[in-house]
Amino acid sequence: MTQQVRFERVLGRADLVLFNVSAILTVDTLAAAASTGVSWFTWWGILLIAFFLPYGLISAELGAGWPAEGGLYVWVNEAFGRRAGALAAWLYWINNAFWIPSVYLVFAATFAAMFLEGTSATTETAIAILITWLTVGVGVVRLRVSKWIPSTAAVLKSSIFLGLGCLGLARIFSGRPAANEFGVAGLMPAWGDSIVFLPVLLYNTLGFELASSAGDEMKHPLRDVPRAVLLAGIVISFLYGMATLGILLSVPLADLSLVTGTWDALKVLGQQWGTASELVVLFLGIGFLYACVGNIVTWSLGTNRVAAVAAEAGTLPHFLGKLHPKYQTPYMAFLALGVVSTVLLLGNATLSQGSSQLFWLTFRLSGICFLLSYLLMFPAFLVLRYRQPDRPRSYRVPGGPMVAWTATALCTFFIAAGTVLFFVPSSSVENGLQESLLLLAQTVLTVVVGWWLIPKSKSGPVPSAKS
Repeated sequence: MTQQVRFERVLGRADLVLFNVSAILTVDTLAAAASTGVSWFTWWGILLIAFFLPYGLISAELGAGWPAEGGLYVWVNEAFGRRAGALAAWLYWINNAFWIPSVYLVFAATFAAMFLEGTSATTETAIAILITWLTVGVGVVRLRVSKWIPSTAAVLKSSIFLGLGCLGLARIFSGRPAANEFGVAGLMPAWGDSIVFLPVLLYNTLGFELASSAGDEMKHPLRDVPRAVLLAGIVISFLYGMATLGILLSVPLADLSLVTGTWDALKVLGQQWGTASELVVLFLGIGFLYACVGNIVTWSLGTNRVAAVAAEAGTLPHFLGKLHPKYQTPYMAFLALGVVSTVLLLGNATLSQGSSQLFWLTFRLSGICFLLSYLLMFPAFLVLRYRQPDRPRSYRVPGGPMVAWTATALCTFFIAAGTVLFFVPSSSVENGLQESLLLLAQTVLTVVVGWWLIPKSKSGPVPSAKS
């Protein structure tokens, strides 16, 4: 893929900033993250310093030093070889196929709450499948066209996140009480049931490396990637805090739904506008629905390119690397994504007892596979630092070997801990052990299938990592 096709370079610095914001700001998991309560702010502060910052620095150096199409796959392949690179690419790609059902179940439930009455899980599953295939169609067109969905979604999501915080503060300043108790005791990190949702906070910080999946389609990757990571990181840190504040000010934790929690907050806050309330709520709801689609399109554009590069290099099934003859996009990877997501939606719908459980099952499976791919990426950074010390990099993580080792150790620790915590069942769920075992079985099966799909001998060109 990287050697046979000359890609059109269409991504500038503004595009990369918006791409990062769109990738990392995830509206579908806001309610799950806010379920940790007021202690979210303490956990978020810890995460920003101990993970988000070093993760951003590492992603900036890797993106600036290896700006080739394929991103994470290229880095792991360079550090650990083709089979490790292929497994990382597989987990990175399949996680998106698993994530699509969870996001579009949120979309379907919110759509039903806005426009339908008395819908069933079957109807919501059908809506989710329909939007899945709409996403596939959008992803196949040229990046010059499809890039506008992440860009507009980033602006819209930023507005929603900022609006949640501002409306929540306006609610308090107008004399209404906060829906949850804010105090020093609440800010203290608690290990109870909230530990189930801590991996979601980690999940909500991931995505800096995604834009590098389209490295050959950037105008000036060496110059723009580090700056885009820095700017996006500042914006994202602030907006997550504002959005979570708005949710916790407006919706009691006991009433916070994992599926419709963000929409519930938007509805409560939008109703402050008197006679204009219905119009404000409708506008916020439509924006929320578009943001869900923007999330998926953004990640699909990146993960499918990672899979296609790995396939073209002969380390994943060849059909995933096929490019559309007109648009030069990995259309077979998009089609496969749609098939897997549809099967998972139909299969889990028969096993779950409600939309919240279905969302949590599919999201946790996606999250585990996603985090597993990073267990290869962060050590790859350190290996490449020592194996290719003289490789030109327009940006390096400052501080020398000590900082590089510390950043790698912190990021790897958080990813490993988050992976384990995803298996912890909530005390409010019946048959929690059975659910965790099902999740473990699905995870093992995913890894085994991915390993089995890796061709035994290299049959394609080695992906280019030239700067």
